[in-house]
Amino acid sequence: MKIAAVASQLYQIPPTVSWEDATHRVANLEFIVTRITTDSGIVGVGFAYTTGIGGSAILALIDDYCGAMLIGRDPRQIERLWSFLHGQLHRSGTGGINTLALSAIDIALWDITAKSLGTPLHQLLGARRDSIPTYGSGIDLFLSKDELVAEVEGWLAEGHNAVKVKIGRDTAEDDLDRLLAVRKLIGPRRRLFVDANQRWSVPECMTRLQALSVVDIGWIEEPLHAEDIRGHADLRNLTRLPIALGESLYTRHQFADYLQANAVDFVQADVCRVGGISEWMKIANLAAAFHRPMAPHYLSEISVSVMCAIDNADILECVRGGSFTEMGALKSPLRMENGHAFPFDAPGHGVDFDDDRLAPYLIDPLTLRDRNLASAK
Repeated sequence: MKIAAVASQLYQIPPTVSWEDATHRVANLEFIVTRITTDSGIVGVGFAYTTGIGGSAILALIDDYCGAMLIGRDPRQIERLWSFLHGQLHRSGTGGINTLALSAIDIALWDITAKSLGTPLHQLLGARRDSIPTYGSGIDLFLSKDELVAEVEGWLAEGHNAVKVKIGRDTAEDDLDRLLAVRKLIGPRRRLFVDANQRWSVPECMTRLQALSVVDIGWIEEPLHAEDIRGHADLRNLTRLPIALGESLYTRHQFADYLQANAVDFVQADVCRVGGISEWMKIANLAAAFHRPMAPHYLSEISVSVMCAIDNADILECVRGGSFTEMGALKSPLRMENGHAFPFDAPGHGVDFDDDRLAPYLIDPLTLRDRNLASAK
């Protein structure tokens, strides 16, 4: 079997609800969907995403460069192709756009391989479990307390037994008031996570955590700048509150640095940002060697399969307003029951896009450039 064609499309889709945290507001999500066609007729589907910037660059990198290097190669040689492409792309950087482009290709290659064997992805990867616990997650710092409580009520109605909310309001008292309301609603047994989106320095974070210490919190996510390994290590020594991070890291080497520094408790590698399934599995195994659980960032529809294939899986994030299922992008939605998500049963990874529903959001890169230029004036 050989690769015959590689082609990508760019979609720009707004979240179904407003997204705003301590550092960023997301008006549109960009999805790059890559299809790799083989000479046997099997088509593998891969994807990457951004929160509004860089999608056309990723598409060009895949179609204009990586695609040409893949033609005629065996798509089942996933590790060989990943290493080859990584070696080529490494010359222009170690992460970011490069690993996002790699992820779209890598996910498509795993899709082809699983389809060629007639097996679901999680079975091909090892099938450690049949489902994974979920938590409801919101980009919700702008919500009033009452609106936040209503959002959490919705997650509980959906069956989630854990929730995550944003912190980082102007005052610690405001954060505390919101968290106390959420804890009262969910009760003492459900897990409550918080996410600061890299808002503070170590002293600022310690002050905030002292004010929030009366609330039972399961982890604080990205309390400091993502590149501040020493700061996270110091913070971990100063507080008993577990630290979660990883969505802003792009290579296994960055995760290794955090693990070796004893600066992280929950590893949140993002399948797309780290370069796809191949690299994500390596990061999961690395975390397991340090006895750290995985709790991946975003993309529940693909993350569910890799989480069901590892020993150190903890919990799956379901972000309100941004899943493929909520945005109506799939022919078959992710199955969720009683606070658990289940991997797709179809051969491949099972993320089957509905092209008709996606069509209104298709963006030509040149049109996008003209639109951005016009909006900048």
